[in-house]
Amino acid sequence: MIDTVLPGGAHPELPGAFDAGFPGFWEEFEATAPRRLRLGFRVGVLAATWVAPVLIGRPPPLGLYGRATRERALVAMASSRSPVLRSLLGIVKLVAALGYGAAPEVRRAIGYGGARP
Repeated sequence: MIDTVLPGGAHPELPGAFDAGFPGFWEEFEATAPRRLRLGFRVGVLAATWVAPVLIGRPPPLGLYGRATRERALVAMASSRSPVLRSLLGIVKLVAALGYGAAPEVRRAIGYGGARP
């Protein structure tokens, strides 16, 4: 799911979420983030995994499909008439972005905190 939001190989200078160390970020996030945000993230991933495919007429789970289908399902979730589904996906994207932006190699590549290499 996170790899669909921030995939590897999408940009020649930027790593994907997992290459940027999202699993390590996740451990720290689980230990330090507010309980409601952790819960929102977990429910968001659950909804993306089990509900998003249904929105495009595919049986769940989301992991059964290639990147293009996963992206289509997440776009459907983002544009759903349900504000709850849209909000849950927003939480997932927020947490993924926090982890991604915390990665030193990402910050260097975008020139945050200094000149680009």
